[in-house]
Amino acid sequence: MKADTSGFKLHDILLLIGLEGRTGELVVESGNNIGTFLFQNGKILLAFSPYTRAIGDLLVEQGVLTEAELLDVLKQQMTGPHTPVGALLLKTGKVTFKVIESMVQKQIRMAVRDFSTWSPLEFIFVRKDVRSFDSIHLPVYEFIPQDALKASLDFIAGMADVL
Repeated sequence: MKADTSGFKLHDILLLIGLEGRTGELVVESGNNIGTFLFQNGKILLAFSPYTRAIGDLLVEQGVLTEAELLDVLKQQMTGPHTPVGALLLKTGKVTFKVIESMVQKQIRMAVRDFSTWSPLEFIFVRKDVRSFDSIHLPVYEFIPQDALKASLDFIAGMADVL
């Protein structure tokens, strides 16, 4: 989807993608900053900003993994078909699903926080086949201000009355 998105805030675009249950990639740009979201059926699977820390680095910082263990997993990732670091770590038994889920959700929240400080924002949504490796995701409504969410629900309810 290419359109003039000037004046739209990040939460406006997230709400639209969530309501429509879109699957694909949202590219967020501001000046030299570029970030991305991956969506499946309107749910956020991943989000990356240039300032977001990688999950492996976060796990090392928290003492869950050693540098050597992370390097081993990164080598495995480079030699086989693309598999997320979290999925490889689960196979090794080094971390639990709960830890990976927490790290992915933290990474998404950090990226959204980064994008929210960028101005002006430009958005490009590309429909593509995005497949989840697991059940980890965040709903878009977590990032929608309550007043905007309420206004949207009121609008939808009003439309239902017209139909």
